[in-house]
Amino acid sequence: MGVQETMTFISRIVFCLSVALTTGCAATVKPMTTPDGKQGFLVECDGSADSWASCYEAATKACNGTYKIIDRNESSTPTAYGPLVRRNLIAECK
Repeated sequence: MGVQETMTFISRIVFCLSVALTTGCAATVKPMTTPDGKQGFLVECDGSADSWASCYEAATKACNGTYKIIDRNESSTPTAYGPLVRRNLIAECK
């Protein structure tokens, strides 16, 4: 394998890993106590292929139905392979 072929191969591997890391996956849910002393959850649903809908769905499951959003954040960082999107919310169960 020549130098050019090796560089092409490495570039493809880097691209595939970047896509895998930026597309996201299922929401992550971590239990917590809210400032009011109630049961709540930190819900993270990162990735450009994910959306707020997956955060809301995870919060609904974690709280067995209804919840109040205490805080919600989203950031997007441009990369050469697409945006790196981070989303999280704090849900207080009702």
